[in-house]
Amino acid sequence: METADLEIIEDFPFPVFSSRGGSPRARSVAARCDRAIAWLSSYLEMPPTPPLFVLGRQDWRRIALIPQYGLPHTSRRQIVMGQEPSDIWPTMTNRVWPDLSDASQKRLHDVYGTPPDLGAFADLVVAHEITHLADNPAWLDEWGPGSETFWGNTPRLLWFVELFANVGLHGYICECEPESLPTLETVFDVIWHTSPTRWPITDLHRMHESATEADADGTNYVWFEFGLQVLAKHLWEECGASALELISSTLHGPMLSDEQIVGVLEEMDPTVADSIRSWPATQV
Repeated sequence: METADLEIIEDFPFPVFSSRGGSPRARSVAARCDRAIAWLSSYLEMPPTPPLFVLGRQDWRRIALIPQYGLPHTSRRQIVMGQEPSDIWPTMTNRVWPDLSDASQKRLHDVYGTPPDLGAFADLVVAHEITHLADNPAWLDEWGPGSETFWGNTPRLLWFVELFANVGLHGYICECEPESLPTLETVFDVIWHTSPTRWPITDLHRMHESATEADADGTNYVWFEFGLQVLAKHLWEECGASALELISSTLHGPMLSDEQIVGVLEEMDPTVADSIRSWPATQV
């Protein structure tokens, strides 16, 4: 990978690269990554941390693995963040705005400003991406060109792997940055409780299709993530770190059927299991 035009950010236990002029932002992102890795390591066996890239638009296409600028993502070769938030966030709020009650609009304004700026929320998502480092690739192949699908060979299981990463995100914020909980929770709670009829794809086992269609803008996929984040919050509140550990041990065990996966969730929280069975017609 060509890194000659990037700045090298020192003093972290993993390589950090930044687009020119973006070192303060890169240091901030790297510090959160370092904290998230340390926290996750107290519960999970974490692999070596790959290089972190915090990129401006000029460097995105040659290094990032997805086309949408600014969307955080991870493979076993790299962690990628943008110097600026992705355009997907204002697209998302604009898309659902007509569906929101006055009270829901006020909630977004109170936490994210007017108009709502989800940049601070997007910054927290790197803890979700760091949790993905503990995925078992036998369950979900890593991203990248050349895969049969965008997520490898097991797209029907994408939702379970994403639920795992969302439990990691929620747990990290609860235990390490609790002052950020309103920033994390408000947007996914508000948007998940809009009508699912707005979205062309709602079947949980088709989640991967919501981002791989040629004309997709990514917001349908984000809606899935927000719903799974609601469930992740519920699991953390009911089970704490044992939810993270049990899902991790499941991912590192033999491949399970859909029914068996829901059975694992049933052991932790029957409400979450029922929510998966009735998705998306569920409110927890």
